[in-house]
Amino acid sequence: MNKYYPPTGEVGAGAMPAPALTDVSLDIAQGEFFTLLGPSGCGKTTTLQCIAGLEHPGTGRITMGDRVVFDSDAGVLVPPNKRGLGMVFQSYAIWPHMTVYENVAFPLQHGPRKLPSSAVRTKVLAALERVMLQDYVDRPAPYLSGGQQQRVALARALVSEPSIILLDEPLSNLDAKLRDAMRVELRDLVKALGITTIYVTHDQTEALSMSDRIALMNKGRVVQLGTPEDLYLRPKSAFVAEFVGRSNIIQGKVEQVGADRRGVVNTAFGPLSCLLPATAQQGQTAELMVRPHGVEILPAGAEAKGANVFAATVGRTSFLGEFFDIELVSADGAIVRVFGSPYQRHETGTAVAFRLPEDRCLVLACRS
Repeated sequence: MNKYYPPTGEVGAGAMPAPALTDVSLDIAQGEFFTLLGPSGCGKTTTLQCIAGLEHPGTGRITMGDRVVFDSDAGVLVPPNKRGLGMVFQSYAIWPHMTVYENVAFPLQHGPRKLPSSAVRTKVLAALERVMLQDYVDRPAPYLSGGQQQRVALARALVSEPSIILLDEPLSNLDAKLRDAMRVELRDLVKALGITTIYVTHDQTEALSMSDRIALMNKGRVVQLGTPEDLYLRPKSAFVAEFVGRSNIIQGKVEQVGADRRGVVNTAFGPLSCLLPATAQQGQTAELMVRPHGVEILPAGAEAKGANVFAATVGRTSFLGEFFDIELVSADGAIVRVFGSPYQRHETGTAVAFRLPEDRCLVLACRS
C-alpha cells in the first residue's frame, strides 16, 4: 500500500505530496507476533493505523483472512469499529472517571455487538483474570500504577475476543524493570490465546525479544523483513546493522576473490579474510560489519599473527555492568568496538591483539 501526506509550509502550485508509505507489502500469518520496527517518522504507526482503519492508504489493498477491509480500486472501506480488532495505544487511553471493570466492559456495552449484563460480567472477569487484575475490579483508574493501566488497556482490547490485536508502543511509558517483565508476560499471553499480534516499537530489544518476524522500516519503506536472528546476524545494509544492535562498520577494498567466494579485503587494520558476495570483484570497495560481541580480545602475550588477528591499543573503556564497552585503536587510528567480559578489565593504553572471526564478518556491499 501507499500513503501520502500533503506538503507542509509554503509551496508552489503543483507541489507533490510527501510519501508516508511507499510500496509497503506485508503478509502476516495467523497467530504470528509481527513487529513494525524503525526510527521516529519511518511510517510504522501510519502502517498500523491503516490496518486499524484510522488512516486510509492512497492506493492499495488490505485483507483480514478472506475479508477485504480496504481496496482503493474497488472502493471498499470498512470503518474501524467493524474490523473486529483490538488495539492498545501508547497512552493506554484509560478513562479516569471509570473503574477497572467499567473500562474493560466499555467495548461490550457500547460496541457494535452489545451484550446482556450477565454476559458482559463473565467476559470482563475472564479478561481481567488473564492479565492478573481480577482483584482490582472496582478500583478507580487513577489509583492504578503504570503497569496496571497497561494491563487494563490490554484486557479491554482482548475482552471482545478479536482475531487481531494492534499494539502501538504499549510499553514505552513503563520503567525499565517493569518493561522487561511486561515484554515476557505480553508475548506469552497473546501467544497462548493464539491472537495475531501486530506490534509497533522503535525499541530494538523489544522487537528482538518478542517477535516471530520483524519488518524494519525507514522513510516509509520496509528495508528488511525477517526473523530477529535474520536482522541481527544477517543485515542487508549498514542501516539495518546499526539500527538492530550495535555494530562495527569497516570499510576496505577487495584484494583477492577465491573460487569458493572466500576472499581478502584490505582494511585499515590489515588484510581481512571473509566470505564475499557472489558478485564481488577485485578492486571494488567493500563495506563489512562485525558485531562488538563477535570480536575476540586474545589472551595477554598473544602475538598478532594468524588470519584476521590484528594489533591494537586499548582506548576508551566503559563499564556497563553486563560487559565492558571497549575501543581498540590501530596504529593509524582505526577503531573497533568490543564488548568484553565484566570480569576482565583492559587498562587504557595497553597493547593487545584481537581477532575478527571469519564467520562473524559479514560483507554488506561491494561497489565499484
